[in-house]
Amino acid sequence: MSLWKNGSFVEDDFRRVADDEAIGAGDAVLVSLARFRAERDALLARSAPLGVVIEPGADWSDIVEDLPRLAVVAADLPKFADGRAFSIGRLLRDRDGFTGELRAVGAFFLDQIPFLKRVGFDAFSTEDPLVLKGLREGRWPEVTEYLQPIADHGEVPAGTRPWARRPSAPVAEQG
Repeated sequence: MSLWKNGSFVEDDFRRVADDEAIGAGDAVLVSLARFRAERDALLARSAPLGVVIEPGADWSDIVEDLPRLAVVAADLPKFADGRAFSIGRLLRDRDGFTGELRAVGAFFLDQIPFLKRVGFDAFSTEDPLVLKGLREGRWPEVTEYLQPIADHGEVPAGTRPWARRPSAPVAEQG
């Protein structure tokens, strides 16, 4: 899959591996949450970078203490209409304090990327040709007002509707 991060396409150092697939000692890999649980000690003992994929509806509360040791947490979006990844991102950042790379993988629209960034995602991996084309062409969908506030984004109330927020800086500048 193509990886878009920090405003451009970058080399993806991580390889998503199946639960029964062998992992080389120096391989940077993304493993399923189930595999991480089953092989936690061995995976964390490796010196290579490690990431975990969280599927929609999964409970990852038992691995929160391990989050600082993970380079990447990827939230799977199996179809564009499944919004659970947005909650996963927000919970990982705000509740669980995850500071590593938070990656959206799978099926999402170009228009969803600003909202994914807003809840903490900073890397995007997809094979959708329309999304890839839009990113290559620099078509960034600007969102000027939001209906729900979020912490630490420098938002200011919009007019007389306190639930509507407006970014204090253009969205593309907010990282």
